Amino acid sequence: MAAVVGVLALQGSYNEHMAALRRIGAKGVEVRKAEQLLGIDSLIIPGGESTTMAKLANFHNLFPALREFVGTGKPVWGTCAGLIFLANKAVGQKTGGQELVGGLDCTVHRNFFGSQLQSFETELSVPMLAEKEGGSHTCRGVFIRAPAILEVGQDVEVLADCPVPAGRPSITITSGEGLEDQVYSKDRVIVAVRQGNILATAFHPELTSDSRCIASSWTWTKNLKQRPWLRYRYLHPQTMQMLGRRIRLLIYPFSSRARKPEI
Repeated sequence: MAAVVGVLALQGSYNEHMAALRRIGAKGVEVRKAEQLLGIDSLIIPGGESTTMAKLANFHNLFPALREFVGTGKPVWGTCAGLIFLANKAVGQKTGGQELVGGLDCTVHRNFFGSQLQSFETELSVPMLAEKEGGSHTCRGVFIRAPAILEVGQDVEVLADCPVPAGRPSITITSGEGLEDQVYSKDRVIVAVRQGNILATAFHPELTSDSRCIASSWTWTKNLKQRPWLRYRYLHPQTMQMLGRRIRLLIYPFSSRARKPEI
């Protein structure tokens, strides 16, 4: 059976992702309900208005199912607002904030590059694309009121960064209780990362004619579909602990811990 890519279709650029999947011959389905996640092999969370997407996801009670899907080890790719959704921490949010799916060990600034009027395109160096899909090591990055990644955990692989725009107002990163806040002072900022089964980009590959990002994600999905046991290396630690407990009960059903107490 062919692998199926789900595209979260609550709001935003899901139509563009579906069109990009068709261009490379991949099967994509729009996902709006939790039960639809059961029939897909990977998931794309597209760009859009992240607060609106979060409200719609809450309305449809999707957050628990999305977190569970991320924890299965199946490939998940978030673009722009999708990056915000997948981050463990987001700053620069609207008053009251928004719920996040999490799973990606990073801090994201929601509108790092400014307003809609400050959207831009630029060439990005992404060596991974050339290694996996051939062609140039650069690709066109389309940034639409885009977020950026301020810091990442040690298990996160940085795939691309870009210069911080001149005149960008200073951004403060809250360090937590008892620690001093930090001002982001670097001249470059991260815009693409990968951690385990999660890929995230601050830009919109689906809006360009370069299909290598989509193709790379599709190849990844097909490989895991054919060799599903490889997903287990991407499982969330809590999921691994739960599986470990179940396996121990299956292997040692008559151990002293599993026996009923004698009367």
